[in-house]
Amino acid sequence: MARIIYALSGQGRGHTSRVMAISDALRQRGHTVRFCCGGTAREVLEAAGERVVPVPALRQVLHGNELRFWATGLENARTVAARPAIVERLADAFQAFAPDLLITDFEAFSPRAAARIGLPVLSFNHQQVLTETAYDLSPRRWLQALLAFAIIRMIVPKDPAHVLLTSFFFPPLKHPERTTLVPPIIRPAVKALTPSTGEHVLVYYNTPEGTQHVLDALREVDARFIVYNFDPPPDAARYPNIVFKQPCLDGFLADLASSRAVICTAGFTLISEALYLGKPLLVVPNGGIFEQTLNAIFLKREGLGEAVMERALTADDVAAFLARRDAYAAQLDGRPACGNDAAVACIEAVLARHAAPPPAAEAPLPASNGAVGTGQEIV
Repeated sequence: MARIIYALSGQGRGHTSRVMAISDALRQRGHTVRFCCGGTAREVLEAAGERVVPVPALRQVLHGNELRFWATGLENARTVAARPAIVERLADAFQAFAPDLLITDFEAFSPRAAARIGLPVLSFNHQQVLTETAYDLSPRRWLQALLAFAIIRMIVPKDPAHVLLTSFFFPPLKHPERTTLVPPIIRPAVKALTPSTGEHVLVYYNTPEGTQHVLDALREVDARFIVYNFDPPPDAARYPNIVFKQPCLDGFLADLASSRAVICTAGFTLISEALYLGKPLLVVPNGGIFEQTLNAIFLKREGLGEAVMERALTADDVAAFLARRDAYAAQLDGRPACGNDAAVACIEAVLARHAAPPPAAEAPLPASNGAVGTGQEIV
């Protein structure tokens, strides 16, 4: 069985939930996994009793649902300047573990350390859907896309053994010989839920700063809302149809499973889990993060929900979305929803190709089962 370093982005919890689901499956198949991360991911994993190779986390600075480019650059400048020392330290730590493979979920430093010691790398994330698949955009979106391409290519490995993508939408692959696309990775806690349709709408923004207008919009809609990650206002009595809750994983998942719809920023993990549970979505992408914009575009294209882009959410947006909620729910039946098994099969195929000298005929990588509805098979 293989020894695997699994590196992941340290910002937020979406990467962490995906990585924990896949690492548990790999361990069940006899593989040894050691994590490499910083930031929130490190806190979560160490709290779960995991040993972690620490690495500084690159962070995005958000305010008012917008990425602040200059503030983000300043926040990360010192870390980026220290890259040579970080890479050298990681290379030494990796070599001591004697791994067979590095899996990186959008972590910037570990692929450089792996290259230094000749360790094969599997790049496994959602972000590279932007760069490794073909899709149509309006001309006004291409400048945003080009900037996102440049940033992604600075972070992901330059010459990976394979690229494994996970997505709830399935555009054609540019390089199917070196890329596999699977449906979203769903953590066991979500797979164990029994969805129902309650009275409330779940609302989640990934940063509460500058989002008072969201609460004002919800207050004007004749519906009940449960909101997470918002700071309760001092005059909370003015919002009788809103229940404010503090972050709590079990409570959040219970409210997600029993909601009638979800309003959220356009992060991949929450969208994927909501769709898995059959929840129509109204998404408001973080401005300046093109991955979220693309998620919103495809959510609309496939008739699974609505998006408000490049402006603030209004009460009219929410009321109109809820009036069409049933039509969106009907589109969710029969969609490919869970890519866990396909992802593990791809990882083991990559291990088989790189852990030992290849046989006369290399075993092919597993075909993606994520192309339902696209009119073609993606491998």
